[in-house]
Amino acid sequence: MTASLYRISILSVFIIFSCTKEIPLEEQTFLLEVSQEGEGNVSYFSGPHLYGSSVDVSATAAAGFYFDRWEGSITSEDNPLNIQITAATRLRAVFLPIPELSPEVVLYTPKKMDDNNVLLIENGGRKAYVVDKTGTKLQSFSFPLNLGNDFELLPDGGYMGIFKPEGSLTFSFGGYGGVLQQYDVGGNLVWEYALHTEDELLHHDFEVLPNGNVLVLVWERIRTEEAKAAGVSLDVDVFPEKIIEIDPTTNTVVWQWRSWEHLVQDQYPDAANYGSIASNYTKIDVNYVNKDNGDIMHANALVYDVQRDLIYMSVNFYSEVWVIDHNTTTANAQSVAGDLLYRFGNPSAYAGEGDRLFDNNHHPNFVNSTFGLGNMLVYSNGTSTQQSVVYELALPNSFSASNGFVLPEVVWSYSHPDLYFNLISGAVRLPNGNTLICEGDYGYWEVTQEKEVVWKYDGGGQRFWRGYLAQ
Repeated sequence: MTASLYRISILSVFIIFSCTKEIPLEEQTFLLEVSQEGEGNVSYFSGPHLYGSSVDVSATAAAGFYFDRWEGSITSEDNPLNIQITAATRLRAVFLPIPELSPEVVLYTPKKMDDNNVLLIENGGRKAYVVDKTGTKLQSFSFPLNLGNDFELLPDGGYMGIFKPEGSLTFSFGGYGGVLQQYDVGGNLVWEYALHTEDELLHHDFEVLPNGNVLVLVWERIRTEEAKAAGVSLDVDVFPEKIIEIDPTTNTVVWQWRSWEHLVQDQYPDAANYGSIASNYTKIDVNYVNKDNGDIMHANALVYDVQRDLIYMSVNFYSEVWVIDHNTTTANAQSVAGDLLYRFGNPSAYAGEGDRLFDNNHHPNFVNSTFGLGNMLVYSNGTSTQQSVVYELALPNSFSASNGFVLPEVVWSYSHPDLYFNLISGAVRLPNGNTLICEGDYGYWEVTQEKEVVWKYDGGGQRFWRGYLAQ
């Protein structure tokens, strides 16, 4: 090849390459390829898609399966999934089979429900059991006595319950107990405390303190003559609430608080405790409830505040929660120091008016999950409206007040036309932020923060006492 021809060839190559233009990124197109594992259908448009295009991909599981996740170029559990196309994209929709469910599980949403096990307690019965979300019983407990009512798993693997004694009692009301029993992990009885006399009766609930002592509710009999002298309008023996603290190592009562020592009444000027109800909001209007059987308060739950050494007591007939100072001696608890530090749920019980929140109530408990940490859940039975409501409340930081109490703030609540029982029941916050609700005469609901029901357990007519997370 001559030099002139060589120069012409080089020039031609240069011209060809210099005329080839690179396609701008925003004008390039890419394909979307989707496959699947398991049974279901995927909806998408394969393309081509311009760079930066927004594409929606959705997965619908077939019967007996659920959508679990997307894999491939993108990993996600969102469904539908929105994708920004920036390159050729491959996805795989993974559908997994729904496990076999027990007949009691009538709603099962794997991707939204909390996967922790639940402790189910047959109210007043002789059984409790741990179930997983398929309804499979992983562990069962049987007792020689009927529960009356609370039963709890202990950190060491053992358990404790309040039980009904055998034989007849001098008096009793719904939720009565009489015997505290603790069992080890092997089901052996290791501790017992009984109190079911003519004048005192353990009932409903107990709370194990960090030092191993046990708080428990007690009904105590006040004879008619003493009751009338204290300004009670009823002509019967009455049974107000008492809290005792038991040292299990000695089986002795080491602390107590008596509601009877913190009363007010405005009906009988010549009787004790006379005064203005509204001006004595830290005291208890002894005539707020008039039950012919003398059960005038009917507390049903205890909660212990470890950080502040306080006791929260759910008082059903007052539709309130009372807060009591535990950081005091029994002697001081008899004085003004033992008056209510705080109360909430029903201002009409002390102020005569105000925004009422509870309509009978059960199971106050603190949220331990990061979702609402430190708030309190309370189940309002809704007796007058026949509509139960679960409230999540932010309590005030300080309980001191000069003219009444600051109401708690409702930060979340849940109700449903089908959610109602006027007795027992409760709710707890789960680790993933969902709320487990025990509807006492039905079973259990699990509800998301967005108020979507994602799991239901129908007990088939069995009544249940609360619902605890089984850890």
